[in-house]
Amino acid sequence: MNAALIYRPNNRKLIWMAFVCAIMVHATAVVLAVNKSKPVSPGPIAGIDEVIGVDVPQAAPEEDASPSEPPAITNDEEFFEEKIRTPIPRKKTPVAPVRSTSVGMTGAMRGGIAKTLALYAPRPTYPYEARRSGITGSGVAHLRVNSAAGNVIDARMSQSTGNAILDNATVSAFRRWRFKPGVAPNVDVPITYTLTGVSY
Repeated sequence: MNAALIYRPNNRKLIWMAFVCAIMVHATAVVLAVNKSKPVSPGPIAGIDEVIGVDVPQAAPEEDASPSEPPAITNDEEFFEEKIRTPIPRKKTPVAPVRSTSVGMTGAMRGGIAKTLALYAPRPTYPYEARRSGITGSGVAHLRVNSAAGNVIDARMSQSTGNAILDNATVSAFRRWRFKPGVAPNVDVPITYTLTGVSY
């Protein structure tokens, strides 16, 4: 008969030996982990303080407990105390006031500053009919800005370009501008239309 087909019960002795070995391996790992987590402090080594240069505190000699008189002040000590109490004069250097052109201005701003503080500043388009007719001009647009939000409330030409078509194109472009919050409430932007393009 074939030996592979015969049923043999498991050897319980081998199972218990494997279980005991597993427990011993686990216990050894726990002991090693506990010992590794504890800091090992080296004991005192003879002569190491002299090599490293560590000052070992010496026991202070016992003093007499009886009250003694304070030491007399010498001339050197008096001179030293006077020197400390005398204030040292310092030179005052005048500082020029700093003029800021940043956010939070209360007056009107000019075009160059306005462009730097603008978050969204679309360029005005040169109208086709004005360019075809050769119409040019320059003027100044006045923008009223909501300082808290930074959006343009109103835009109008404070100085006309000399042509209604150019003025309308300028105003419609500047109404879409957005500034950083806290910008001045009034902004003046000069603009020039030439045959080569728009500059502001």
